[in-house]
Amino acid sequence: MIKARLSNGTLILGLSRLNVERLQEGKPIHFDGRRFGYPGDIAIVYGETEDSIAAELLELSGTESSQPS
Repeated sequence: MIKARLSNGTLILGLSRLNVERLQEGKPIHFDGRRFGYPGDIAIVYGETEDSIAAELLELSGTESSQPS
């Protein structure tokens, strides 16, 4: 995975085919967000639908997750 931050503050995340295959296998990508000015960890997850992602996050965290409208 490629991670970069542009001079205007835009965060770029570039995923390779191997990254996508790992995500589809249920292997999230985690990295330290402090490198990009975010105070915590960042995780990229995959799901067939937003609902399936939300259900998995709910199961893992025990809290509700926000879904796009």
